[in-house]
Amino acid sequence: MKDLSFETQLKDKGISNMLLLEAFQNIPKAFFLSENLHPYFYEDVRIEKAIEKTEPRVIVVARMLEQLQVKKADKILITGADSVYILAVLSKIYKDVYAIETTKTYANWVLEVLKNIDITNVHIKIGKFENGWKVNAPYDAILSASEFSKIPKTLKQQLKIGAKLLAPVGPDWAHVILETIERISETEYVTKTLRDNYFIPKPTLMPVIGTERYPENEIIDEIGMSSIPFKTINKFPIEGLLERIGDAKVVLLGEASHGTSEFYATRQEITKALIEQKGFNLVCAEADWSDAEQINNYVRHQYQSQDWMPFKRFPEWMWKNEEVLNFVEWLKVYNNKHNNTVGFYGLDLYGLENSIDLVISYLEGIDPNLATFAKLRYSCIMPYMSNPTVYGKLLKTDKLESCEKKVLKMLFYLLKNKNKLNHSQAYLYAYQNATVVVDAERYYKAMYYGSAESWNLRDFHMFYTLKSLMSYYGKDSKAIVWAHNSHIGNALATQMYARGQINIGHLCKEHFGSKSYAIGFGTHTGTVAAAKNWGDPMQVIPINESLPKSYEHLCYKTNVSNFTLPLRAEHTEKKLREFLNTPRLQRAIGVVYRPKTERMSHYYKTVLPSQFDEYIWFNKTRAVTPLKSKIETQPLNKKKLDVHPFGLID
Repeated sequence: MKDLSFETQLKDKGISNMLLLEAFQNIPKAFFLSENLHPYFYEDVRIEKAIEKTEPRVIVVARMLEQLQVKKADKILITGADSVYILAVLSKIYKDVYAIETTKTYANWVLEVLKNIDITNVHIKIGKFENGWKVNAPYDAILSASEFSKIPKTLKQQLKIGAKLLAPVGPDWAHVILETIERISETEYVTKTLRDNYFIPKPTLMPVIGTERYPENEIIDEIGMSSIPFKTINKFPIEGLLERIGDAKVVLLGEASHGTSEFYATRQEITKALIEQKGFNLVCAEADWSDAEQINNYVRHQYQSQDWMPFKRFPEWMWKNEEVLNFVEWLKVYNNKHNNTVGFYGLDLYGLENSIDLVISYLEGIDPNLATFAKLRYSCIMPYMSNPTVYGKLLKTDKLESCEKKVLKMLFYLLKNKNKLNHSQAYLYAYQNATVVVDAERYYKAMYYGSAESWNLRDFHMFYTLKSLMSYYGKDSKAIVWAHNSHIGNALATQMYARGQINIGHLCKEHFGSKSYAIGFGTHTGTVAAAKNWGDPMQVIPINESLPKSYEHLCYKTNVSNFTLPLRAEHTEKKLREFLNTPRLQRAIGVVYRPKTERMSHYYKTVLPSQFDEYIWFNKTRAVTPLKSKIETQPLNKKKLDVHPFGLID
């Protein structure tokens, strides 16, 4: 049965090997009609245990086979495939396919399905993946769809001379590197590391969009009629919003800049209501894990002073401002009355040096031997902590060997020693700090290979951190995410898609579906706290009036000063969604604002009803108020500072 859509999908994912494409297309029709096929067809058994709903396993393994450069040959060994579809495909290319699985029931079912479509050259053995299947060796190719801490010597020895093995190496599916090993003689092997991360999903479909066929004045009138106005933030129509949010597990609250007071204040009022009225227990910000860890300890009355100050690096005003301080103090009071039930966490992957220090400090109090091991593993990257971008630059010019394997090994050992270290809150912090080191190392390398790859690594890290937190705190956990509009709105509905970028909003929509509710923010003019260039001092900068043909300009033309605009199909008129379903400009100001080049620097096209579930508008906004720490003028010494995590004297 020809599945042209799936062929297109394979090509979009980088599959160009004609043998693979033809084999995928030539699976017998009976295979798809088999009543026995459900529930394993397309099921992502092992990967979903860790990540869920990233790339379907069939796509992941197909991309791995592409890298192996599969060709017509006698024998292939594949371990942990968990995909009858992949085995059927390989049976069309190889004379014999040998597969190793761990579950006898599953293996018997696979053989039965394949037998029903007259495939008899697939052989399955129950056993350990690392042992391979020696009696049938040597193989023309070996593919492991299961991760190893180190590729076993036993498997390498089962390769034919000139043949290749491909396997993921790392502690879990979110933090693996792919290695190919080619056997060039009886005793010699050549190992190569692949840069591509097959487990970060890539967008495949754009949302259906309309054309510019409605008069602008009609669109403006429809926005005005559909909007829910409010005079002040304190009078925001929160009850209606909570009804629309319903039973969502994740609520993503955006911002159109990293320095606008109204966005922060409104986001925080919504967060308070979600905590008080809907039992949300995780506040997850686009902030460094190590910095936010100190805030979390403070609001949960577990604060321990550090020998370094959080939020000291650029852009310190993004979280170190009066607006955030007010929420932090509110949360501390709330937790005091409710058994410290709500945590504050950072999702981002910066703060590499602090994360390393925190891992080592934790291990020194638990297992000195592991602490020594950590220092050894991290020594590779520690010389570059003051400027990690230098590390990435040196790697690109081949002047330095990658530290990826070393930092991955540290994460693996934390997992391996999980029972000994106790699955406590302290262990969670240490594990996440170790994860930051792994992903930050990759991020600084990727910066020199293109913005899409580095962006995707960062957002996938944020999503995986969110998933880890929700898993740790149990099935009833509910999370609020604070991040920029460009992170929380669905990337598939924006120009980001054309650049090959995903984001946490897209991943949450894929994973949580309707249980994910994303709220964007916008403004017409006012002031913003930002820098003119990366690393420059913060300034209060006037915001240009919004550009014609932008979503912001449509909202401004309604003459409604402040409003919230429901966008989900079940919460608004079909007519509004049709009117707004045309790609338009939308403004995005980060920590840098360049008014003179605003169209090029700060606007991109989006489809608003597909990007957000709701949009909150302020006609005029003002900059956040940065905090000046009372100890900023005092030099940090070796003695730990017994102060508020924002640097304020208690």
